[in-house]
Amino acid sequence: MKRILPIAVGLIATVSLAAAAFAGPSFDADGKIVIPDNMDRWPTVGTTYALSYEGDGGTTLNTVRLDPDSYDAYVKTGKFPVGAILQLEVRTPVEEIAPAKGGKTQGGVVGRSLHVKDEKGGPGTWTFYGFGATSKTGSPIPRSQACYSCHDEHAGKTDTVFLQYYPALKEAHARIVSAPQ
Repeated sequence: MKRILPIAVGLIATVSLAAAAFAGPSFDADGKIVIPDNMDRWPTVGTTYALSYEGDGGTTLNTVRLDPDSYDAYVKTGKFPVGAILQLEVRTPVEEIAPAKGGKTQGGVVGRSLHVKDEKGGPGTWTFYGFGATSKTGSPIPRSQACYSCHDEHAGKTDTVFLQYYPALKEAHARIVSAPQ
């Protein structure tokens, strides 16, 4: 019995730490989102090359990650929970880094943004937040910006998320939609 108690306490502490790792978005007193730590450890849901929606029309390598709790919820239900955070990380391409003889790999970060289901614009809505490579907070992108209308127009049926770019989410959605009721 003496050996079981430390094991049980250790398991409870581990579960508590895991639960505390992400509890949805946090905001400061000015309404800026507090950038979550360790986003590089979040599940990658898609990568793209040379999409022009990141602003300058240049060639970039883009990685999109979803917070772990929302990822787990989505693959089980096919729905993004309130508090879901998608992170877009935009990087420059770097060519021919040894020992490679061709191709491209990711270079430095040129931009980051978050797409957050925070419902600040009403039920079911998402807000975009921009932030720099070393920023601790991010500012909401005004709803007048084209990112909102583009997401509504081209991804409105999938909760304004471009599932066509995110194979893991697209496959989970298809599995759930086709499952017998």
